[in-house]
Amino acid sequence: MSFRLDRRKAETDRASNMDITSDFDRLKVSVLEKASRISATTKVDRITIGPQSALYDEDSDKANNTENDQNSCNIKSLQRIVTTPKHNMVSTPNEIERHFEHMKQNDRAIEKQMANSRLLMARERVRLNEEKVAFLQAEEERIAEQEKIKKRHEQQLQAQREQEQEEKQKLEECQRIMKEKEELTKAVLVHRDQFTVRYHDLVALSKTCKDQQAFSVMFMAHDATIRDLIQRIKALDEKLKNGELVATDVNIIEAVVYHFDDVLNIFRAETEKINAQYEAELARKAQAANEIQPVEETDNVPVNDVMPPQQPDGSSAVENKEDQNSGAVTNQEIEATPINEPVAPAIYDPTLEEAAKESACKKGDPFEYVDQESLQIYVRSQQFLELYRETCKDFLQSAATKKFRFECQKAINIPVNAISGVSEQHLRDKYDRLQNLLIGKLPPNVTQHPQGVIFCKNHLAKKIVSQGETLVSSKPEMAFPVAMIVVALWNEHPDFGELFLAHLHEACPFTVPVFLQQQEGQSNEDYYKSLGCKYSEDGTVEKQDKFLKRMSGLMRLYASITVTRQQKGVTKPHPHGLQHAWRWLAVVLNIEPRADICDLCATLILDMLEVAGNVLWSAYPKQFYKLLVLLMEQYYPCMRNVAGGGGPLVRLEEFLNNTLRSGTIRLADGMLPPNFL
Repeated sequence: MSFRLDRRKAETDRASNMDITSDFDRLKVSVLEKASRISATTKVDRITIGPQSALYDEDSDKANNTENDQNSCNIKSLQRIVTTPKHNMVSTPNEIERHFEHMKQNDRAIEKQMANSRLLMARERVRLNEEKVAFLQAEEERIAEQEKIKKRHEQQLQAQREQEQEEKQKLEECQRIMKEKEELTKAVLVHRDQFTVRYHDLVALSKTCKDQQAFSVMFMAHDATIRDLIQRIKALDEKLKNGELVATDVNIIEAVVYHFDDVLNIFRAETEKINAQYEAELARKAQAANEIQPVEETDNVPVNDVMPPQQPDGSSAVENKEDQNSGAVTNQEIEATPINEPVAPAIYDPTLEEAAKESACKKGDPFEYVDQESLQIYVRSQQFLELYRETCKDFLQSAATKKFRFECQKAINIPVNAISGVSEQHLRDKYDRLQNLLIGKLPPNVTQHPQGVIFCKNHLAKKIVSQGETLVSSKPEMAFPVAMIVVALWNEHPDFGELFLAHLHEACPFTVPVFLQQQEGQSNEDYYKSLGCKYSEDGTVEKQDKFLKRMSGLMRLYASITVTRQQKGVTKPHPHGLQHAWRWLAVVLNIEPRADICDLCATLILDMLEVAGNVLWSAYPKQFYKLLVLLMEQYYPCMRNVAGGGGPLVRLEEFLNNTLRSGTIRLADGMLPPNFL
């Protein structure tokens, strides 16, 4: 801004000086014109120069006055010549000399003024040149600075490109390493899953063995080997968790699985031998008992200690105690049972031997009302849950897996909450989403962590049990679509079925069935929690009606699973079929009624009959009818005598009366048709 003001001022001064110069030039022209006019006259006898000249007339006076006025306005430094009176028409030589002197002074003044103007103009030119030079230097400096910035920018871009190239190489190297680790992890996980399957096969094999004592002896012989293989697997799990796997670990786990296969084959062979010996011993004892105690068939008394229906693995659902044979099976009853009709298990008989009654009623015995086989099932379930919690302890407590666990839970909760029997396509979609999640085909990839798959199966099992407590207890017909999903997933993932049963037994031990008594030194809260009761935050136990409603929902879910048919195209045996519903009723009716659980027993028996009664009657027509008669005529009166009546007992009595009168039980509400999924 300062530079522009100085430049404008210089231009103004230069214009002023040029005006002064032009005025002097006009003055010279005027003088020369006057001289020309004087020389043109014929006679010069008067004063022709100066203010006393007589040459001028009025017009010339006006012209001269105009010129002089103009000159006096433009040239401010010139002095006016002192006029003399007009009447003095003749000038003296002195006056002429003074006049010339005055003109010389004016000329010198003009020259001086012009010299000053030229000096100013020269200075202005110098200043302008200096400004131009400064401007050019500034412009050069600016261009140099721009070039410097451009060069620095190019250097930065080059450095950035080199860094990006280096990072790209590092990323490609990291991806290569990650890919190798991923392939290595997948290979280890495949063998890890094979080991898990074989381990569950061993657990299942232990359940099929009919002589548990002999199996325990056999297991102890291989206990050290099995523990060593499990320790190796745990070591590999730790390396897998920390990302420390190497190529040799694949060979290690392959050797572990191969070795465990050998152990499993040994157990299978030995178990078949044990079962064969056990069945031969049972046949020998049964033959001896028939020869010693022949019993005639009667139509009015229910059959005692009848052979139980066979489970899918071929083992007995309920093993009869050899030392408590209150009555043997007659030859007529065995012959009257159709080959294709499952035979019912032992049911409650009030005419048990007196010694057995005294043994069952010992004071302080916490297992007085507990079936021993059911107790073993319950204990195994709790041990299975404890083993899972111990195995996944670090995974569940790790902050690094918190986000992964949340994503897995979300991926499970959404389809489970949407399960409904509205259509086959809808139910198929929910099954596909859960199945694909468990095998790692849907995000999040559950196979990316060693405990990811079992964590998802456990959470799914807990979520479905929770659906039984909430959804099914409010809408009983919803038990069937949930049960169909459970059965379909159970076929594909046996360990999921084990986890589901374990959580179900933990939430409702009566589905085993187990009716525990309070042990000595056990607090009320611990005892009620062992029965499945819930406590609020203020420490109060839930009310009886809410407790019965939750237990009813869980029982209906369990009963629905036993009567749900396999999905289309599945040829496997049902993982937990109808024989388990029959076994549950048989065990309950073999337990002496107890005052504090009569309402609960009546509620659960009614739930089982309403859900599974129609299918049970179709599968076991003769035996199931006998069971209903026994329940109405003998077991129900015992419950009424102990409890003194109540809403659940009244509803059970009304159901039994209507059923025996009509000779049928209608299908449960909400039961899905065959091949629905």
